[in-house]
Amino acid sequence: MPTGFAEFLLAAIVMEITPGPNMTWLALLSAREGRMAGFMAVAGIATGLSLLAIISATGAAALISAWPPLYEVLRWGGVLFLLYLAWEAWVGEKGTQDPGDKGRHFRRALMINLLNPKALAVFVVMIPGFAGPGQVATQITMTLIYLAIATLAHALIVVFAASFQKALSDPRRELIVRRIFAIALAAVAVWLAITT
Repeated sequence: MPTGFAEFLLAAIVMEITPGPNMTWLALLSAREGRMAGFMAVAGIATGLSLLAIISATGAAALISAWPPLYEVLRWGGVLFLLYLAWEAWVGEKGTQDPGDKGRHFRRALMINLLNPKALAVFVVMIPGFAGPGQVATQITMTLIYLAIATLAHALIVVFAASFQKALSDPRRELIVRRIFAIALAAVAVWLAITT
């Protein structure tokens, strides 16, 4: 393994335990709808991260770096989508979605990640920075390790948050938790708008 591999592992773990769009939305979803919904979302998150890794590897990262307006479009798209999810959590989404559409959680998670500046930074800045220029095999290895760490972290969030599903069967408690998570999602959106 290259020099700095331990630092990369530490950075990857810190990146995944730092609250962000995935963690906040995934916790709310799993607490409200259970493990199956949460694991569908984890699959969408993993797919989105994999697509970002592929996009980065094909040179799109250089295009995004060279043309800042493209990054701004992606960034603001992510912020607006998070604000939409916050609004939906605030008012309650159960009446607005087809409960038979099991793929909706996968699609939302995919969209959150494709528009997530934090996730994009991992593949455009962090991994190439640790791997070094021209180290394609090292970048691939680090990407696969990062995807494994992210997927494990998200799966653990699902298991933990889903354990509260029974407690949220009371409509009053469910409303309070939804409103707290809506505020948290809005705060994450504002944080992304300011810091990315």
